[in-house]
Amino acid sequence: MPDRKAVVAGRFYPGSSDELQALLHDLFTALKDSGLDDNGQEDTPCAVMAPHAGYIFSAPVAARALVHTRVPETVIVLCPNHTGMGRSRFGVWPDGAWETPLGPVAVNTELAGQLMAAGPVYAGDRLCHQNEHAIEVLLPFLQYLRPDVRIVPVCIACQHTPTLRNAGEMLASVLGDSLDTGAVGILVSSDMNHYEKESVALKKDERALECVLAEDPEGLIERCASERITMCGAGPMALTLHCLKCLRPQASRPARLMGHTTSGMVNKDFDRVVGYAGVRFYA
Repeated sequence: MPDRKAVVAGRFYPGSSDELQALLHDLFTALKDSGLDDNGQEDTPCAVMAPHAGYIFSAPVAARALVHTRVPETVIVLCPNHTGMGRSRFGVWPDGAWETPLGPVAVNTELAGQLMAAGPVYAGDRLCHQNEHAIEVLLPFLQYLRPDVRIVPVCIACQHTPTLRNAGEMLASVLGDSLDTGAVGILVSSDMNHYEKESVALKKDERALECVLAEDPEGLIERCASERITMCGAGPMALTLHCLKCLRPQASRPARLMGHTTSGMVNKDFDRVVGYAGVRFYA
């Protein structure tokens, strides 16, 4: 039952517990002071999409996506596979814990096992997670908001709609009513379009976000392919939307865009930007 060591602490985000805790405190406090936190009212999304770049670029949007949300006891965290490593297109880290400077985050072994037993799509695969940053960088946000949170990490290397639909249906069969009751939530780790002029990137982001906010998984995958939108977490996002469609044909509230920016707003390089967006979804 080996733990997953932090691999980008000190590079993507602070490697010191005190420094990381202070940064997260400052981010969430700034949102409260700015009036962007729903006047302090707790929000209860069943799923959230948040970006996963270095904190200097993406942390403000990730904080906007999560501020004043009720983090459930267990969060299924879905990310893309940037490294190409691993044996499974839907790789589940099955047990143990993930380490961050804030301490270990336990894996919900029972729920991970249920997911792997649901069908042949999901498989235990530590290799795909070894050097993948997209889940790790979001865990401190969950820990800050709920120190005892447990996770089920899933790394996804698939853009094929029938397979994503099947995977979403399997996830829905495992979750049952736990999303609706708030026992479990889903966190999708995704950046938006990569490495084009900001004017182009913003238009492509808007096109992808139209499908995300409409909760249209087929449209998202088709649009990203046909319009060459390099949203790295399109697969995990589409899988989540297929799952939500199975669990509740119509949401109680529309999906909500919490923030959208680009790396150019930080480094002033507007010729080669990455987009970052945060979205909430409701049962």
